[in-house]
Amino acid sequence: STNPFRRAMSMISKASGYAPGWMEDYGTVASALHSNYSAVRGFSTGDLTVGMTYLWDAEKQARKASQAGSAHLPYPGDCGAVHKDESDEFRRLCIAVDASYLTDRNELVDTLKTIGHEIHDSVQKSTFQEPAFFISESQARNEVFFVIRGTASMKDALTDGDCAAEDLNSALPEFAGVKAHRGMTKSAHALLDKHASKICKCVEMFELKKKKPRFIVLGHSLGAGTAAIASILLKEKLGKTPVECVAFATPPCLDAKGCQASAHLKSIVCHDDVITRASRQNVDDLFMRIQEINWKDDFSKDVNKLHTVQAAKAASVTLASMQKSAMSAASSFAEQAKKRMASSSGGGGGNKNVEKAKAAAGAAASVAAAGAAKAAAGASALAGKFSSMMSKKAAAPEDDADDADPADLVDLFVPGKIYHFRRSPHGAGMYASVIRYDAPTLRRIELSSSYVEDHSLSEYKEALDMFSCQMNNIGKFPGGVMAPEVEGTLEIYDGYAPDYGVGSWKEAPGCFILPHELCLKRPNKDGELMPFKTELGGGGYVAEKYEFKSKGEWGIKIEVKSDDKKAKTLRLYVPGGEAEHAKWLAAIQRCCAGVCGAPAPPDVTEKEVAKPKKSFVFGGHSFF
Repeated sequence: STNPFRRAMSMISKASGYAPGWMEDYGTVASALHSNYSAVRGFSTGDLTVGMTYLWDAEKQARKASQAGSAHLPYPGDCGAVHKDESDEFRRLCIAVDASYLTDRNELVDTLKTIGHEIHDSVQKSTFQEPAFFISESQARNEVFFVIRGTASMKDALTDGDCAAEDLNSALPEFAGVKAHRGMTKSAHALLDKHASKICKCVEMFELKKKKPRFIVLGHSLGAGTAAIASILLKEKLGKTPVECVAFATPPCLDAKGCQASAHLKSIVCHDDVITRASRQNVDDLFMRIQEINWKDDFSKDVNKLHTVQAAKAASVTLASMQKSAMSAASSFAEQAKKRMASSSGGGGGNKNVEKAKAAAGAAASVAAAGAAKAAAGASALAGKFSSMMSKKAAAPEDDADDADPADLVDLFVPGKIYHFRRSPHGAGMYASVIRYDAPTLRRIELSSSYVEDHSLSEYKEALDMFSCQMNNIGKFPGGVMAPEVEGTLEIYDGYAPDYGVGSWKEAPGCFILPHELCLKRPNKDGELMPFKTELGGGGYVAEKYEFKSKGEWGIKIEVKSDDKKAKTLRLYVPGGEAEHAKWLAAIQRCCAGVCGAPAPPDVTEKEVAKPKKSFVFGGHSFF
């Protein structure tokens, strides 16, 4: 039967799928790093994007030579094993975290029912330095969840950008003097100032019934960092009630002392997730690595090559989009910002005027969230962060060092007990280990093929499913590693009318489907660990045998049965003959039906739910 855990996951409106193409990934990351860290301000955002592209190319061969053959080996700094009960618990909690991105309250309620929880309170719209959240409870499990949403709006992005370190201001002696990410610290304090009484009341209701509730703070990305800090502050407020925190894709948000004191906190990291490594010290390292390669000379030689030119253009488009969104957000915050932006954008002042408009955006956001009394300092810091995104002339690196705020020089890390789920050529989560906050793998931004995608919650879910499947079926796999349900060479049609020659067939060796997954995968073209994948489950797809006049009878056509003219059709041909064709067709039809094969990870849901509305977007990364 259809796995209820899969159905619960498919209810989440933020559908699975990889991020846009690598050029937009690099442009987005370069923009974010450039805006937040003084170490790279000697580079323009376009330079940084292209420099990162060349660094990726330079380091790719080393990864290609080492990763696939050593993915199962321990990493330097590994300090413990991950147990199957832990991974299954993370899978259950991940449902609640994923639900925080839902904007429809009814969908949120239905999703939480699958894990036995009911809504106690929720705010599903974030403001600056106040992320969206919900509080839920389970009487059967004696649980209370406080779940904080990750970045899902421009206001959230502004909070992310306020990344200098400031005092945590905790009364707990073990956290005395600890420094933390400013935007996330302000978010945690703001949420608790308004809503801590609701949390305490929910916990007290259990205690009145002579129950000892389990209280867990959860989050992903921005929500993870805010959850980590909020859990420390809640330890003060809840007294004898134990506080736990499980944070997915936690950014560096506490200093070394804070990390070591966070015994109540578990951070989950998926392979090369860039956000979990986006610290000042790691950006310094990335900058040095870019400087060590002769990328500018290489770029001048390759300037007419499509991939480098497109990378630079993508950086420009990404940056322009972010600037436009920030200014639009500011104009809705305060009339003062509207006037300042209007005056600064007129008269043909060029980049200088745009810079002033951006500063107005930062000031307006701070005014709206913190009030006039705190606006001056907050707006100044935030405007400084975003002004570097403009095309102004960058200061010399030595000038940046002279003007650096000492608070910016505090090293922040991923806090708590860290569970690192790693990739193999088959996907995320084949291996895992417990690591420390200062483990070598967290002290470097690895520009791998998956460093952006590894931050998405869909990849965290894949990693947890894969690891759980492995751990719950130990001894059942030859060589200890789960084998694909079907694997081999396919031919894929790139075009629209194979029977009329509009397009061409392309050979795709090494395609495979894993028994517990609902997607078709093939190896990465660049030889790295992240495979390309096409999601088939939950999208209304139907697969059938199809005879292509140009190839023969062993074809498979995957399409959406709808009136949507934009719905894509995937055409495959199995060159291995009748027996191979039967295996592939059966596996693909299973995926399209949303049915997990065996072995599959244990079901962590508690209640059957209705199937979600069908989506007609062909999911996943481009298969071509």
